[in-house]
Amino acid sequence: MASKLSTLAWLSAAALAGCGSSPPPKATPPAAAALAPLPPRCDPSAAQNVIGLPIDAAVIEKARAAAGADMARAVRADQVGVQDYRAGRLNLYLDAQRRVARVGCG
Repeated sequence: MASKLSTLAWLSAAALAGCGSSPPPKATPPAAAALAPLPPRCDPSAAQNVIGLPIDAAVIEKARAAAGADMARAVRADQVGVQDYRAGRLNLYLDAQRRVARVGCG
């Protein structure tokens, strides 16, 4: 009987100990600065120096790095383009002689 009372006392103490804990703190809302829009990841004005150059891998990389873009692609004048907008992509638009005619992001 003493062991049953001891076990019962131990279980009661364990159950009461669980009731004494405080609830977890509520999540705080993000700061207003975290909700500010991100700056553009592509600046086509910084890549204007490749206009007129014949296209090759080195020109594409030079323009991508100058614009701060995540990726770059060359778009031929006769090429059908897709309309998927990507803020971090630099587009090099080529003329009929495969020279860079203009640059843009998207």
